[in-house]
Amino acid sequence: MSTAATGTARPVAPVKPDFRAGLAMLIAMSVGTGMIQAPLSTALLTAYPIVMGFLLGSRRLALQLAGSYLVLRLLHHLFLLGAQLPVVPWIGIILTMSVYGFPVLAMSLVVFTRVPMGEVMAALGKLRLPGTLLVVIMVIYRYIPTLLGELRIIASAVRLRGSEATWRRWLRHPLAELEHAVVPVLMRSGRISDELSAVAECKGLDPSHRRSAMTAPRLEVVDWVLMTLAVGVVVALRIWVRQ
Repeated sequence: MSTAATGTARPVAPVKPDFRAGLAMLIAMSVGTGMIQAPLSTALLTAYPIVMGFLLGSRRLALQLAGSYLVLRLLHHLFLLGAQLPVVPWIGIILTMSVYGFPVLAMSLVVFTRVPMGEVMAALGKLRLPGTLLVVIMVIYRYIPTLLGELRIIASAVRLRGSEATWRRWLRHPLAELEHAVVPVLMRSGRISDELSAVAECKGLDPSHRRSAMTAPRLEVVDWVLMTLAVGVVVALRIWVRQ
């Protein structure tokens, strides 16, 4: 008999990896970037979140991360060749930090772009975190992408009105141009804050009460396998570097 006939809803499977497993893998990548400094080992460490994202279905993101890492390594190599030129060493330092920190960035993007906010909140609730901290995390998680979208809308509106600030205007009237850029952002930010507060109230977010979720987060075999592989990759690369 089907679920429609019985009137019971089939439980929705949670997105993998579980957010708690993602945090564990993120910590493993962070520790790995601190212990592993060899170029080849860093590349292999970066390959883990990229391959994981590809296998879990985030193929477009995985390809974008792989392409970005290759471009970053190419730029890093070119700037090392021109290290004797002025200013180049400073840019090379930034590129070096970016290359060695890329595994953490890749893992963060794979985890945070896959897991919905409801499951993130439910998983963090399982960790017995304070309710106030959960509300703050939810607001920040929602606020930053929304604010970036508002900035794109403001930039589009400026271009449509033909009042886009050129470098000459910034040189002649820097304070006026800065005001034209900051005031719309502040006005939109106030509106976003009010809307997010209303959304939080409608969703019943209360620091003193635990939030329920339609999809119950749970650590399954695939989560334990991914966490074990992440730790295993870090340990194996560390042993390989020391030999």
